[in-house]
Amino acid sequence: MHQIDNGIKENFFRWDGRLNRLRFLKRLLALFGISIVLYILMGILVLLSGGAAMQPDENTFTGIYGVFTLLCIPITVSGYMLTIRRLHDVGLSGFFILLAFIPFVSLGLTLYLLCKGGTEGDNAYGADPLGTVAFAAPTAPAAPENPYARATYADTPTDIAPPKDPQS
Repeated sequence: MHQIDNGIKENFFRWDGRLNRLRFLKRLLALFGISIVLYILMGILVLLSGGAAMQPDENTFTGIYGVFTLLCIPITVSGYMLTIRRLHDVGLSGFFILLAFIPFVSLGLTLYLLCKGGTEGDNAYGADPLGTVAFAAPTAPAAPENPYARATYADTPTDIAPPKDPQS
C-alpha cells in the first residue's frame, strides 16, 4: 500500500521508507535549484559589499560565507536523506551512503540510483512506492430522509389507467 507523503519534513527530512526514481530526481532537482539561487544571492551580496571600486572587508566576506554555509546545511542533509530512501527502494542498506564520500564513486552511486529500478512489491524497508494508493471502500451515499417516502408500494393499486386526453 502506497502512502502519499506531504510536507517538507515528510518529503525531504525522512530517512525511513522508500523513494522511487521520479520523485528522487524531482527532489534532487529542487534542491539543486535552491542551491543555485543561494549561490547567486551570495555572489550578489559579495559584489554589493565590496565591488571593484571599494576595498572589501574581510569580516564582511566571513559573515556572508558563514550565513550561506548555515543555509546550505539543511540542503545537504536533505540530499543525504533522499539518497538513503532511494537506497532503500533498490533494496540496499542506508549505510551505502558512505560511498557518497568517496570521489568518483559518489557520481557512480548517483547514476546507479537514477537508473536502477526499485524492487517490485514490499521489501524490508517498506511498501512499494509505485504501489496503488489505498482508498476507503466506496459506500453508497445515504439517501436523504424523506418523510413522505414509503419503503414499499405494495398497497398501491396497479389497475389504474392513465387519464384520457381531453382533446380526443
